Amino acid sequence: MNTNTQTPSLDATLSTPPNQPEWGQVWQITRALLVVWALAVWALLILLPGLEQIINMETAMLHLPYVLIGLALVGAVVAAHSLRADRHLLWFLSVLLMLAGWM
Repeated sequence: MNTNTQTPSLDATLSTPPNQPEWGQVWQITRALLVVWALAVWALLILLPGLEQIINMETAMLHLPYVLIGLALVGAVVAAHSLRADRHLLWFLSVLLMLAGWM
């Protein structure tokens, strides 16, 4: 009696349901949405109010550094996204959100 028949492992069939997305794919989409969100936060909460408040050289010296700091953070977010540095991406996003909340 031969009991060496090739049957799929029960663990392999139960661990991955057929219609669920993999976490890697979900994280790829989430990372892209976070970058778009960072651009929107910078534009709506830092750039537009900062440019609106600049009316002369004194107010430009006050508000322009925050706009440029936010732009540098957006650049760091984009660089972290393209280098797939997820911890740096989340850190730069949190700093950008704190800057936007402060503005």
